[in-house]
This record gives sequence, structure tokens and C-alpha cells, in this order.
Amino acid sequence: MKKIYFLILGLSVFLPAIAQRNGTVNGKLLDTINNRPVAGATVTVLDKKDSSLVSFTMTGNDGSFEIKGLAEGAYRLLITHVNYHNSSKLFTVTTTASPVELGNLVMSDLTKTLGEVVVESEAPPVTLLNDTIQYNAGSFKVQPNANVEQLLKKMPGIKVEKDGSIKAQGEKVTKVLVDGKEFFGNDPKVATKNLPADAIDKVQVYDKQSDQAQLTGFEDGNYEKTINLKLKKDKKKGLFGKVNAGAGTKERYEGKFNVNSFKGARQFSAIGMGNNTNAEGFSFMDILNFTGELARMQNNGGGNINISGDQAASMGMNGGSANSGINTAWAGGINYNNIIGTKLDLQSNYFYNRFNPRSESHLQRQYFLPVSSYNYNQDAFSNNLNNSNRFNANLLYQLDSFNSIRVIPSFSYQQTDNRSQTNYQTLSAAGQTTNEGFSNARTTNGGYNFRNDISWRKKFARKGRTFSLSLQSSINGSDGDGSLSSINSFYNSSGGLLRKDTLNQQSNTNAGLRGYTARAVYTEPVLKRSLLELSVSKSYTKSTAEKTTKDYNKQSDKYDLVNSSLSNDYENIYAYGNAGIRLRTQKRKYNYALGVSVQQANLKGKVISGITDSLIKKTFTNILPTARFQYNFSKFKSLAVNYTASTNQPTMAQLQPVPDNSNSLNIKEGNPDLKQEYNHSITGHLNLVSPFKNRNLFFFFNSQFTKNKITNYDLLDQFGVKRSKPVNVNGVYNMSGEISYSRPVRFLKGSVELSSSAAFLKTKQFINATVNNIKTFSVGPNIRFDMNPTNKLNLTLGAGFSRNRSNYSLQSALNNTYLSQEYIASADWELPKRFFVSTDFTYTINSQRSAGFNYKVPLWNASISRQMLKYNRGELKLAARDLLDKNIGISRSSNSNYIEDSRVLTLRRFFSLSFTYSLNKVGLNNGGGNMRVITR
Repeated sequence: MKKIYFLILGLSVFLPAIAQRNGTVNGKLLDTINNRPVAGATVTVLDKKDSSLVSFTMTGNDGSFEIKGLAEGAYRLLITHVNYHNSSKLFTVTTTASPVELGNLVMSDLTKTLGEVVVESEAPPVTLLNDTIQYNAGSFKVQPNANVEQLLKKMPGIKVEKDGSIKAQGEKVTKVLVDGKEFFGNDPKVATKNLPADAIDKVQVYDKQSDQAQLTGFEDGNYEKTINLKLKKDKKKGLFGKVNAGAGTKERYEGKFNVNSFKGARQFSAIGMGNNTNAEGFSFMDILNFTGELARMQNNGGGNINISGDQAASMGMNGGSANSGINTAWAGGINYNNIIGTKLDLQSNYFYNRFNPRSESHLQRQYFLPVSSYNYNQDAFSNNLNNSNRFNANLLYQLDSFNSIRVIPSFSYQQTDNRSQTNYQTLSAAGQTTNEGFSNARTTNGGYNFRNDISWRKKFARKGRTFSLSLQSSINGSDGDGSLSSINSFYNSSGGLLRKDTLNQQSNTNAGLRGYTARAVYTEPVLKRSLLELSVSKSYTKSTAEKTTKDYNKQSDKYDLVNSSLSNDYENIYAYGNAGIRLRTQKRKYNYALGVSVQQANLKGKVISGITDSLIKKTFTNILPTARFQYNFSKFKSLAVNYTASTNQPTMAQLQPVPDNSNSLNIKEGNPDLKQEYNHSITGHLNLVSPFKNRNLFFFFNSQFTKNKITNYDLLDQFGVKRSKPVNVNGVYNMSGEISYSRPVRFLKGSVELSSSAAFLKTKQFINATVNNIKTFSVGPNIRFDMNPTNKLNLTLGAGFSRNRSNYSLQSALNNTYLSQEYIASADWELPKRFFVSTDFTYTINSQRSAGFNYKVPLWNASISRQMLKYNRGELKLAARDLLDKNIGISRSSNSNYIEDSRVLTLRRFFSLSFTYSLNKVGLNNGGGNMRVITR
């Protein structure tokens, strides 16, 4: 392991040095008509032999340019400008020659006849248009039937992660537009995974300002890294898209389609899919991302539900991981955007989703006690079904040049049917069984949610003076039924059976929510470069929930015995008022903001459980400061630091002093004396981007310190029954950071990316009245090479490992360290006669874990395909997943009062045959123009 670490570290030090080059070319561009300098032209250096991109820059105000770092060799200089004809010139760099000085280069105006030096129909791979980086899609070669995601992987400065998320110039892309419009809502993956690469003409990357910044004209430091996909002109006439269907061994099947019709401002798209191969589709959480609902749910005071990771998993709303469970998905939707008349901009979409994940997990936990420990083993099986329908719209009506109204309604209806079976066993440190049992559960639920956001924005004649008013309202309701049967056996220290507990019950639940949030914001320019912002908001949310539990009656053979201890009825009202002031200042090189808000929140709840009533009333008053500073060294180099203070309110479940013994081995009870959490968060990022040389350095850090952190206070008895109650603690914080550096490596005809992440967490928990201080540290360096040895071969190689260390004050002897290594390799190869081969291999090594969990997992996938039919409109593909039949899912968690190792059911080896048909005559174009790019 140490050898691997030092190898990665050594490569990170020496590879950049190996790749250094000292050649330089310079010159100056002049206009043919007025003999004036041509500013803002894109100057691209291409390899003379194969037209691969080497470097590029832009001319300054005086028309001059200089490109350094060139290796010995022959090159072609391509010069482009929107107002001039393209120009090309050859030059050579030698080891002995001084810088290549091209002198004055004349650009021919578009109004003049082409001269001999002008090159027609050739676009540079990368162009800078003010603050926008524009990629010419035709310069990047991808396989036939490729989607936009595969195209982005080829572009310098853009990285696509395993989960489909995108980074551009080191920052996460949060929005992907199609011809400037949203495509199926806010999730970038919908566009990149469904639109075909051969439909794209240009890819534009830029920082989209916030709505408030666009309204006031003052940069507020809040922006979204955005990609805009500009379609080819022929794709804006008629239909384009693809249809795919396939079947395989072990009853596997997969199909999907996308149909698009764009004309001017009108955009219509339909997408659909169905598979049982764990191919990424639309889970419930995906839909929340598509529509922006997830982000709105997470806003403070949004008046909507918050879904934890455990809740999402229990409802079958996982992300559809390819290495967890067997997922069957059917989904589809339509998207319609248009500008109606001259004032109304309409965006709308509808989704249907049927998601059926089946999971099987086996876990081992080692719990900590003050002077000993105990073990817990569990085998769990679940089969969940989720059906959901969701409609969304976004209407912007421009009343005049100073006033606009935006309305964003959404409606959804969801039905779930979840079944689970669990077997479990608790053992003492000596291996003696303390308790064991099993449970069978089923829950069905139906619910709706309606939400509407309406806002009015007004600009005044004076720049920066604005007023906006917004109102958000939410209404939702749900009802469901559940059944639970379980048998638990408890044993004494000698192994003798003490007693058995049996549950056989049914339950009914119904819940509702009504809420609104109103906010007003006024901005006024002060001094010369500053803006004063005043805001006030009011929020009110009322939620109700009722649960009736009935036990099985042997005499009547019915569930008619009301279980008062497991039945409750509560009403919860949460309201807050907020008033704030913020000063924003914008200078040429830097901008900053300072603000503070005062928030008073009221929480009122009434709980009825059996014959016990509990009335809870809490009032919280807080001062919440914010600060931000950003310094721009240049257009592509910046440093930003943010500080925010925020609060988390305890939930009614955490406050109500009513025991929940639905799980007789894990009884939970609320604490009415809980205080709210108060968080201090500091984040920062450093971006050093060189788009001309495709060198990027990105550093990000995050730290959070929490006062009155809500954590668990656990009491465990001699039978293994745990009683948990939430309490407040101080001294909890976490810090994390990530750094990455990428640059071309010319002798490899590719690029290298070096990255590393680190995180430290300090938290507290209690077990049997003793505090357990938990400290967790993790670090993980990685290296990745992307290479294009030839125009028809793409290679990727990578390696990385992670080291995790956890320390426990309760028992230092149980401190643990575990490691994980991962090695990756992939290749895409274009063969003669329209054949294509693709393969990828991942080798994961887990070590220093519990017995039975130290697996080495080699995962190998491969496919071969051939284009056919007229215009290459068809593609037949034979694919194999997990060729070695070794796939298995392993994970470890060690930041609680226990160490957990888990193994989950995974999709193993199968073969499939599929056919893809293109709906447009261009066929399954594999991209690539007169130039290709060999770096990422």
C-alpha cells in the first residue's frame, strides 16, 4: 500500500516536469481595411500531422498574441474571429531556434473576397467568447450512438464523474440548457444522458448569474456553472432522436427512446425507458432533482417535507445504483417549452415513474459499551414499488421592460407498496446469544403534493434599485396502511430462554400539510459600487399526522384491539419571521458582501398518545450573520470565501416524550427539552484555470461547527434492548477539502489528472450514560490518464486508494483503520468495416475489515457493435456485464457507536443483444471533423 501511495505521489511531482516544453510562437493580427489591430480573435495551435489541438489563446486589445510551452515539431496556426474569414499559417519549433515570430498577420474582413490564405468551413475546437468557453462538437470524436455525456468526456476542462455529475473548470455544473432553455427541469443528467451527441453543434460553458444579480445588475457572487447545448441547424427541423431495445440472458431486458422536435423557440421532447439491468433511469429522487423540488424542500422554512437517507431507502427511493440490489424501472416524460406571443415564456414537463428495487443485505455491527462490546448480525430482504406522476410548469410574463411576473406550479401523486423481511441476532462479546428474532412488514401509501411559487419583480430607472415580492404555498396529504409481525426471543447469560415477545398488528396513517412563505426584498444603490439590500419574510406551516395501531384478536380473528401505546395523533405548527440587511460591494478585482438577519421561530405541537396528552411549545430567537469575499486574479483565476450561520429545528418526533416501541429491540423516545442546532459554516474555493493550455488547479474546503448538536443518548439493558433519546451536545465539527490538478501530457497524446480529498469529523454519542467521543479521518489520492494514441483509439487508466481511521474514547482498543484500493482501465476502439469495441475494467481491493468482508472485486464489462443500414441509421451491439462473474457490493461505516460492515445483493454476469435505430437521416454519427482533440 505504501508503494502505491508513493507511486501516485511521485507521478504527481514528476509528470508535470516531464511534460514541459519551451517553444514559443507570437505575432500580431491586423485588419485589411483599416490596418487596425484585431482584438478578441481565437488563435489555435494544431499539430500539422493530424490537426490535434495543442493550445489556444486570444489576442489582446493591441491584436498581439503569444503561445508558450510548445514541443519541438511542425504546427499549423488557425486564426478565427466572428467578423473575419479564418486564416491559417504553418510554422516549426526546433530545439535550437529562438521564439517563432510571425510578425503582422492580416485578417480578411467578411465583406471581402476570400484570399488564398483563408480556410473555409473550419471551426476551432475551442473558442473564447467573452466569459464563455465554446467547444465545437464536431472536433471531438465519439462512438456511434453516443450521448452528450460521452461527448463532454472528450472536451478539455470538462470532467464527467461515475454518477453522471459534471465538472467544468473544476466546478460542479448545476444546470444544462438546450438552446438556452431548461430540458426536463433542473437535473443536468437528463439532457446529457438522453440527447444524442450528433445533434450538438456547440457546447458553451459559462457562469450563469443569479436571478437577483440579473435583476439588479450587481454581481452578488452567486452563480451557477452552466452548460448550454446549441443544436445543429438541421436538428431544428423535423424529428430527431433514437430508439433502442435489447434482451439478454437471465431474463434481462432494456429499452429506451428519445424523440425531439425543435423549431425556433418551440421545443418538444419525449423520453422513455424500461429495464431490469440497473441502467440509470428516473428514481423518485431523480424526479425531485429534475424539477428542482429537492432544492426547494431543503430551503429553510420551505414548508415541505424533508426526506432523510434512511427514509428514502425505506421507501424504495434510492438512486438506482448499479452495484446495489436488482432494480426494475419504467419511466417516461414529455417536455414542452415555447414563447407565446411576445411576453409569455412557458416551460413545462410531465413525468411518470415506476421504480421497483429488490434488495438483499447482510451486515455485521460491533457496538461499543463502556467496558465491553457486543455484536449484531442482520439479514434483510426488501421488495419495494413506487409509482409517481408529476407535472411542473414555469411561466414568465413580461409585463413591460420594468415589471415581470413568474408562476411555478407543480403537482404530484405517488403510490408506494413496500415489503421487507428481516432476521437478526445480538451476541455478547463472548459470542453468547442475547436475543434473536425476525420481522415481516408491509406498508402501502398514497399521497399528493401541490406547490405554487409566484413572484413579482420590478426594476426602476436607476440601475440597482429593485423591488421583488414572492409567495410560496404548499398543500399535501397522504394516507396509508401497514402490517407488522415479529417474534423476538431473549436469553440469559447461560443461554436459557427467558421470554418471547410477539407482535401481530396493523396500522392506519394519514397526514396533511398546509403552509406558505412570503418574502419581500428591496435593493438600493449606495455610494458608487455598492448595493444595500433589505429583506423581510414570514412563514407558517401546519402539519397533522394520525396513526392508529390495532393488535390481532385471536377470539374474533380480526385486528380490532386498539394498541394505545402505538397510536398517536399530533398537530404541529412551525412559524418564523425574518428581517435582514446586507451590503454588497463590487470592485474591478474583488467583491464582498456583509449581512445579518434576525429570526424568531415558534414551534407548537400537541401530541395525543393513548390517554396521555403532551403539549410542546418552543420559541427560538437567533441572529444569523453572513459574509462573503471574492478576489479575481484574472478572468479564470479566483479565490472566494463564504461564512454563513444557520439553524436546524428539532422535529416533532424528536420532541414528543412518547415512546415508540414499534421495534421492540430499539425503543425511541423524544426529548421536550431539546434546543435547536446552531451551525457556523465556512467554505472556500480557489480556481486557477488556464483554458488556453488546458491546465486546471482547483481547491475546495468546507468546515462546519455546530452548537447544541442533536445526537443520541442510548441505554442498553442485559437483553440487548436499546432505548434511545435525543440530547444536545457541543464540540461537534467537521472539515473536508479536495484538490485536483490536470494538464495535457503530449508524449502520451492525452492528459493527466491528479486529485486528493481529505476529511475529519468529530462527534459525540452516549451509551449507558458514558460519552463516546468519535474522531474519523479519511484521505484518498487518485491519478487518471486519458489518452488518444490514434484517431480511432481512446484509452483511460487510473488508480486511487482511500484510508479511513476512526478513534473512540469509549474503548481505544476498538480503534480501527480500513483501506480501499481501486484501479480502472477502459478502451474504445474503432475497427474497420464499421465495427466498434468498448471495454472497461475496475479492480477494487477491500482490506482490514471484518472476516468475510475483505473482498477483491474485479468487474469487467465489454461490448462489440456494428453500424448498418442506409446512412448508418442502425447499430447492433453484443454486450457482456461482469464477464468474470465476481461483482459484489461491500461497504463500511465507523462514525457512530458501532462499526458496520455490509454486503449487498448485486447484479452479476449476463449477456445482452440490442439494436439502436436513429430517427434522422444523418444516422448514428460518431462525430469528428477536420480536427480532433487528444486532451481532456
